[in-house]
Amino acid sequence: MDPGAFALLCLGALGGAIVQAATGFGFAIVAAPLFLVAMNSHAALQVLVVVHLVQTVMMLRGVWTLVPMRMLKVLVAGALVGSPLGLLVFMRLDVNALKLAVGVLILLFTTLLIAREAGWFARRASPQASGGAGADAAPSPLAYVTGAISGAMTALLVMPGPPLMLYLSHAPLPHANARALAVSFFGLCYLFVTALNTFWAGMGEGVWWLALALAPVVFVGTLVGLRLSRYITQGAFRAAVLVLLVLSGLGAILSAR
Repeated sequence: MDPGAFALLCLGALGGAIVQAATGFGFAIVAAPLFLVAMNSHAALQVLVVVHLVQTVMMLRGVWTLVPMRMLKVLVAGALVGSPLGLLVFMRLDVNALKLAVGVLILLFTTLLIAREAGWFARRASPQASGGAGADAAPSPLAYVTGAISGAMTALLVMPGPPLMLYLSHAPLPHANARALAVSFFGLCYLFVTALNTFWAGMGEGVWWLALALAPVVFVGTLVGLRLSRYITQGAFRAAVLVLLVLSGLGAILSAR
């Protein structure tokens, strides 16, 4: 691979890992446009799915005991249905269509974040502080639909976050449990889609080697993001992320030609 293209992949992996570790979302939203520009092929998103697994493994150990298992099982059931459908669409889109889709989704997601910051759909508070049986209340039927859409979006654009974020904005879960659920569910979505790409979409050996080369960058980015989350005010960091997302979305759209 051209050194400049690999440097762009490293920049995307580093930035995505930092944002994801510091805020709990945003890896693919930051990295996908850069990956698509650097590789200009469907393999860019396949590499992105695999490197996501590296960060998930790093973060999962610290949150697994807080995961509301009943809700996770329902979301996973939906994702098992949605992931193959999303991959079917992914295999039929050309690269420029993928870039355009990524850019549009990023801008929509940014609008969603701004709406949440403005308090337009504040998440309902739970009487439980964190953990415990109260955090694992019975999920609504909408959780199946949320899981299916998230699974499809993971296979298509490596972006399972927006549907789950919408669902959790109205789910009575404490913040710690919601974050643990997101980390666990996203990790399983990435695992499903990696398997589907390997055995169904013909993901080549080169994808695995490139993901392996980027793994140390993701590792460093995750450590930096976790450290930054302790020192940077959340308000300032969220504002910076929103600006970055707008630029990222516009860049992806402009690169589609």
